[in-house]
Order: sequence, then structure tokens, then C-alpha cells
Amino acid sequence: MIYKKMDKYLLGIDIGTSGCKSCVIDNKGKLIASACHEYSPLITRGRWVEQDPIDWYRASVVTLKKLKSKSCIDFKSIVAVGVTGQMRGATFIDRDGKIIRNSILWNDLRNEKEVKEINEEYSDILQAVTRNPLNTMCTLPKILWMMRNEPDNWERTYKVIFPKDYINFKLTGNLQTDLSDASGTSYYDLKKQNWSDEILNIFSIPRKKLPDIYPSTAIIGKVSSVVSDEVGIPKGVPVIAGGSDATVESFSIGLINSRQCKIRLGTSGALSTIVNDIDSLSNIKNYCWSYILNDKWMLDTNTRSCAQAVKWFRDVFYKDRPKTGKTYDEIDEEAQSAPVGSEGLLFHPYLLGEDAPYWDSGLKGNFFGVSVNHGRSHFARAIYEGTAFALKDVMSTFGDLANGFKENIFTGGGVKSKCWLSIVADVLGMDGKVSANADAAFGAAILAGVGVGVLGKLEDAICLCSNTERFIEYNRENHKIYSDLFYKYKRIKRICDKHKQ
Repeated sequence: MIYKKMDKYLLGIDIGTSGCKSCVIDNKGKLIASACHEYSPLITRGRWVEQDPIDWYRASVVTLKKLKSKSCIDFKSIVAVGVTGQMRGATFIDRDGKIIRNSILWNDLRNEKEVKEINEEYSDILQAVTRNPLNTMCTLPKILWMMRNEPDNWERTYKVIFPKDYINFKLTGNLQTDLSDASGTSYYDLKKQNWSDEILNIFSIPRKKLPDIYPSTAIIGKVSSVVSDEVGIPKGVPVIAGGSDATVESFSIGLINSRQCKIRLGTSGALSTIVNDIDSLSNIKNYCWSYILNDKWMLDTNTRSCAQAVKWFRDVFYKDRPKTGKTYDEIDEEAQSAPVGSEGLLFHPYLLGEDAPYWDSGLKGNFFGVSVNHGRSHFARAIYEGTAFALKDVMSTFGDLANGFKENIFTGGGVKSKCWLSIVADVLGMDGKVSANADAAFGAAILAGVGVGVLGKLEDAICLCSNTERFIEYNRENHKIYSDLFYKYKRIKRICDKHKQ
């Protein structure tokens, strides 16, 4: 289809952990086209996970060129750009705008020593100010590691930004961030919604090394002539601040209150909801981010390896197959052929340690109960079941709030697997739906439209984000079986903990 030049289009870019996705929507919020390009984080020294930021930009350029070639959209009709991306990846830029070193990603584990020291001495202060638990994913201990181990690089650092901010910088030449990304750092005052001078002073982090913070829909610059020449977006097109992938994806499905729960089957798994008041929250077991909507916050809790575990399984058990969607379809078929419970085979998906509810980066994954009766199909189903059990474990951190969940929305790449999705629903004992717009790139494009006034206000744009693709109904009998197996899953974890000690 060829679209009219008079139409206005909005561009969204999502910088994920394992790939970039870009999309174009029209001025009514309709998705016109999308394109993806994969990249692989650099895993070094076993537990270090890094990425060259230029990989993100190159991938975004590839996706934009794909969009132009397959959609017949005139890029001259693009009127705004929004970018979203993975949280917490410490990205160090010098005064000339050059990359100082690879970005240290959210799932990097090199800073365990720093996390331990901070929690031992300053946990009360951090909890009171940031309203978040501190662990290896947070940006603060990544910076402390840098200060101790690469002091010359730290001295050269002009600004510490995040993945989506680097793309914004490449687009506009400006270094800024937004409220949602800032709230994942552990040096951000969640109530005041600004950098915490108290925390920065404790750890001798100069405030001048941090970018200014803007609301997600604020215009933070315009597309430069260099980018315009490279990809065809008109010079001077406004670029908004954007937001973290967790919050922007939640916005893209219309998440606005605590009666809703987002269940994400992504690289990491996550459960999320929205609250109006953070002062009444008595626990700090959940992450709490500044949300897209004013005076709202997003509670978010993760299991560290979700789709990551499925990808690992593909690479190890199907290494002779192409790394494409067809291989995932084959995994799905084999998992579907195995019985509920995988004939006693259980999997703990602690491939990179675990977040909620254990917050232990030292945990290890395992298969338990292997016998001669088990084949690859059992292992495939056990992977799906183990990640579902981990999500059920995460659900416990919401306490009584979980009892009020009435609308459950499944998102992430895992929703493409009907087998995996049905297992998650059966384990959780929750009916739900798959949103038609569950996509951070789509959400970023919507925010861009709000930022330039094409799509009205944020509250108006929510109406464009609530379409349902399909409904999921859990199986009551399977849920009973899984409830018993979950008890066994937890008991085996406790036994493993005792042996580790």
C-alpha cells in the first residue's frame, strides 16, 4: 500500500537487550509498518554483559531502511520521533560526544561487591529516597565499579546516560534523559522526581555528570542534518525524551491503574501495575518507577531469565537448527507433546542469578528429576513451566495488591508461543488477554504524537492503546496440578540453598 504524502507519520524506536525494533504509525494511532534487527550483547569474563552503543545506532539505521523499503512510506511525512529502550545500562560519554567504553548493561553482574557494601551501610537511606531495592541491575553500583576499577575512564566521563538516550543523542546531539529511566538508577528521589543530592554526595558522584531529566513527551531536540542525510527523516523533526521500555510498553497497552497487571514474557519476565500513591506502600520488594502519566508510578518486579532461558535452550539443545522463528515453533511443538508437569522434570531458570523474590545473583539454574524416560520434549516443556513458576514466585511480592488484579495483559515476545502462554496462564491461575499494541516501539511512537500535539493529550492517547488481539483462559485442572508442582519447585530451591551454604 502506498500512503499519501499529506499524511502525518510518527516514528518509534525501541533499543532492546537483544535487538532493535522500529515502527511507523499514522496520526490516528494505526500501526503502518515495523522492522527488527538483532544484535548480541558481549558476555565477557563469564558474568560481564556489555554492548558497544554504536551497535544500537547501527541497528536502528538498519530498521529504518527496512521500513522505507517495505512500507512505501514517504519519510518526509514523519513529524516526530520517540525512542524507548532497556533500563539502567550505564553508558559513558565524553565531552566531545564520544563513547568512552562499552555500556555496562542491566544484567551485568560485576558489581556484586559494590552492591553488598552499599546495602550494608546505606540501605535505609536508599530505600527512603529511591523507594527501590538495590541490586546488581541498578546503575549506582555500576558507576561505583567504574570509579574504582577504571578511574581514568570515570574522569573522562562527561555524562552518564542510558541506551535510549544514546539514540536520542545521535539523532539530536543533545544529552538528556527522562523520569522513568532516571528512576531506575538508585540515585533518584522518587517523590521529588529529580536526582538525589543526598545520595550523590554520599558516593561522590558529581551532579554535572548526569543529564537533565524531562517528562517522556517533552521535546528534547530535533533531527540533525547528518541523520537526515543518512536515513531520510527530515532535518528539524522534533524528538521527544521517550522512556524506559518497561514504562513505555505498559503505556502502549493502556496500563493505568492497580486493577490491571501486565505479565511480560521478555528477556526477563516481569509483572507490573500502576499506583496513584507511593507513600502508602509499606514494602520495598517491588521496583517503583516514575510513570508516563502524571502523579502515577509503576510497580515492577522481575524474574531475571525468562525468554533468556528459552533462547539459551534453543542455542544449546537446537544448535543444529537456524536461529529463526521456525526453531521456536519446533520447540513449541515438542513442548506441547510432553505431558503437564513434564513427568516430574523441574527447571529453575536462575541462569543469571535471580531477582524477585530472592534478590540473589549467586543462584544457579538446574534441572531436577531427570530420568531415562525424559527426552528433549520434556526439557522443552520444563523450560516453559520453570519460567512460569518463577513468575508465580514474583507474584508473591505484590502481597494483597495482587488480589485486586482484574485485568491481566500478557506482553513480550513470548506471547507468540501459544504453548508457553497457556502454561503461564495455567500456572498463575489467571485468565488474560494479549494486547494488539503490546510493543514499546509502538508506545514510543504514540508518545511522540502526544509530544507534538498530533494525538492530543496522554489521556486521549490511552484510547489508542487498549485494543485486544486475543483472550486467554486458564485450564482449572492444569492449575491444580501446577499448584502442587509449584510447592515442589519451592522446596527443591530451599534444599539447593542449604547445599550451597
